[in-house]
Amino acid sequence: MFEEESLAKSALYLGFFLTLFGYAGRYFAVEPVNNQFFPFAAWSFVLLADNLAWRFKDSSPLVSRAAEFIVLAAWSAAFGAAAELLNLRFGAWDYTGMCSTLSTRWAGRIFSWAAILPSVFVLSELLEALRLFRGARSRSFRLPCAAAAWSAAAGILLLALALAFPALCWPLAAPAPFLLTEPLLLRLGLPSLLREISGGLPGKTLRLALSGLLCGLLWNWWNRAAGAEWVYHAPAWLSPAPWLLYAAFPFLALSLYSLYSLASWLRGGRTWEETSWAVPGSKPHPALEWAAAAVIPMVCYVALRAVDARTVSLFLGWI
Repeated sequence: MFEEESLAKSALYLGFFLTLFGYAGRYFAVEPVNNQFFPFAAWSFVLLADNLAWRFKDSSPLVSRAAEFIVLAAWSAAFGAAAELLNLRFGAWDYTGMCSTLSTRWAGRIFSWAAILPSVFVLSELLEALRLFRGARSRSFRLPCAAAAWSAAAGILLLALALAFPALCWPLAAPAPFLLTEPLLLRLGLPSLLREISGGLPGKTLRLALSGLLCGLLWNWWNRAAGAEWVYHAPAWLSPAPWLLYAAFPFLALSLYSLYSLASWLRGGRTWEETSWAVPGSKPHPALEWAAAAVIPMVCYVALRAVDARTVSLFLGWI
């Protein structure tokens, strides 16, 4: 407990420092803080939200499970890099106002990707600490035998439409990973949102969906405040109401949870959550975990190069 108290204080002080440093740099246009404001804002939010969750329930991903939190951030960077590679086909967003210094540009992007999953999951933990949807119950039901096949087919269809007609259908890619991975989670005995919903426990799903929506709003706010930002290209059918794009963020949060649950299979089911989940049956070979650890930096490197080559439209330097 003493170690957690010490770590909580350190995280709190660091969160306050990043908040003051980031917002002061943004207000006074101090570079490169102004240009790279997003990662400062995102990580100060993660640190402070995690600290609040720990103080409300004596447990949080960073303070109570620091090693798992680092793994979470690493996988978050990998998922962010994979999304950037898909965006080469989707053309859903591009970057403007990026700095000309490669080390600053890449560091800002890596830290931004690494904050995606921690932002969503830590906020979900905070909502749970505030007892939001904790007592939510619904009627339980038995999943049909064909549910896994239906889910996988729907996921493949949505992803195929997004890849085939990206200008019109790229938002459909947000729920596709959830539909594709849930059948695998059920089969492998890993944490599954569909399993909890069928058991009459929709609380976690509701918290994750709300966290995704709130994070989407925060990300857009921080992005617009930064000197370097990404710009979405909404499909033509969303032009009358572009704010409907925010409806994709709850589905994105559910997809991120399912994807990370699947990734946890490589580590025997260990995850950022408070409750441990042992994978039934034989565990995967340890070599798979090491292979994933080697692949993550390679995917990030390829994505960084690809983003610079394809989706960065303007570089700005400073003296």
